[in-house]
Amino acid sequence: MQYRLTPMTLDDLNDLVKFAEYIYENTDPEKYPDFKISNDIDDAEKRRKFFSAFMLPSEFNNYNIRQCYALVDEKGTYIAAVGVKRWGHMPSWSLSWLLSPMMGVKFIPIFRTIIEELCKVHEAAGMNEFYVSYPESRESAYSKIMLPFRENYYSFVECTIPANTRSHYSFIHELMGHALHPHDMNLRRYILRRPNTEPASEGGKITRRTK
Repeated sequence: MQYRLTPMTLDDLNDLVKFAEYIYENTDPEKYPDFKISNDIDDAEKRRKFFSAFMLPSEFNNYNIRQCYALVDEKGTYIAAVGVKRWGHMPSWSLSWLLSPMMGVKFIPIFRTIIEELCKVHEAAGMNEFYVSYPESRESAYSKIMLPFRENYYSFVECTIPANTRSHYSFIHELMGHALHPHDMNLRRYILRRPNTEPASEGGKITRRTK
């Protein structure tokens, strides 16, 4: 089946909240941390405020720093939704959140399609680095899922944040969504390979500075 990644706007907010509510009602609550963005008692309203931050209209300053995308099938049905953040102080982006009812092996091609399409979008914008976080216990499975991307990106675990703690570094805590996760979390970094960064063993050449 063919999927396509499409940008979402405020016109899609109601559908996204419904999609999220369906997932939260049918998923282990430890899979996704609670949203810490408002004091609303109603979960739907909290999520509505959270998602709307990724759908700001163009009249807002820095409106495109956060963006939201939906992965849809040929009928336009939501398969997954994802939020990304672009970092103004460096040419990089991060995966802020991802929601999908798909589990196990069915999720692998979904996740790969999302990352592949997001890489295309951001490479075209000159953003050649990105970050992804996930439970440390899933390191082996995650590494296998992302193996195809290591052909084009250098990758390593930047750090591991212990369960229910926050990093001493504000940038890393922000990458983690300002949330305390119920399990150890790995933060992995990806850097696009450039022709002049390959080692000699892989065909790289020394570029000497001109006098």
